Amino acid sequence: MPLLTFALFVAAVLAIVGFLVVYTRRVTTVALTDQFRAGETIVDGRIPDQWVAQINRRLAFPRFLRRDVSGTELALDKIDKLYRFYEKSPFFENEKTRQLLLEQLRETRERWAKMTWEELVSEYTVDKKQHH
Repeated sequence: MPLLTFALFVAAVLAIVGFLVVYTRRVTTVALTDQFRAGETIVDGRIPDQWVAQINRRLAFPRFLRRDVSGTELALDKIDKLYRFYEKSPFFENEKTRQLLLEQLRETRERWAKMTWEELVSEYTVDKKQHH
């Protein structure tokens, strides 16, 4: 009987480890894919859908924010994080491609910094209709 119990324990541990490996790969893939989709969307002249939804949720519940912050500031924080991701990312065909994307993100950030959140969302809505 102890041998059967041990075998079941080992099988359970292996199943859990297998699940964790698959889950970790999936989470990593989704995280990387989200970063590259966001970059592609920004280069196409739009704000990522996911960003708009996240920022609007944060603005809807200001008590959870540590300080008074605008939607534009939140969008700029997101583009800054994306920029840092691309600076360090090893997933580029070559350095020229990385630098081109970083330059496009810098230009977009400068444009966004001059806009209100309402203007950004308005531009997002107009551009999204034009792309579909």
